[in-house]
Amino acid sequence: MAEYTDVNGTPFTDDDIEQWAADTESGQGYTGKHLGPSQPGRPISVGAQARPFTLRLDAAHRAKLDEAARDRHTTASQLMRELIDSL
Repeated sequence: MAEYTDVNGTPFTDDDIEQWAADTESGQGYTGKHLGPSQPGRPISVGAQARPFTLRLDAAHRAKLDEAARDRHTTASQLMRELIDSL
């Protein structure tokens, strides 16, 4: 039996893959807890007029932004949208 590791370092085996396939094919859907809540991403409601905005940050500022977003369980983009909305 082969053992694998996902991108987060969590090990899994062929038996896990077989169980996931069986769960998916059963029609009951996923009932596990390890995925956690979804995170906001690019909002659908921004409309056709939405345009990307690029901000260049040095490594220290980007790390600070990423840490603040992680602490708030959101993305850096969503954090910036919320900051702009609060102005």
